[in-house]
Amino acid sequence: MFESTLVAELTKRIGTPVEIALADGFVEGIITAVTNGLITILQTVGYGYGGTTLPLTIAFPSITSIKISPVA
Repeated sequence: MFESTLVAELTKRIGTPVEIALADGFVEGIITAVTNGLITILQTVGYGYGGTTLPLTIAFPSITSIKISPVA
């Protein structure tokens, strides 16, 4: 039940920046897709000129917490 609520809420927030905590660290990116059991974010790797963006798909069971950035 909770997973379907989480999917519905995150789907409403596609395009929003998030910080996702995992057991071994955290990742930041913009939500690009949410499906049952998976979230895909567009993660920026590198800083300044030449930084690239990479899609990263994470399974819900791997997630410790999700921090959603406020929309300006």
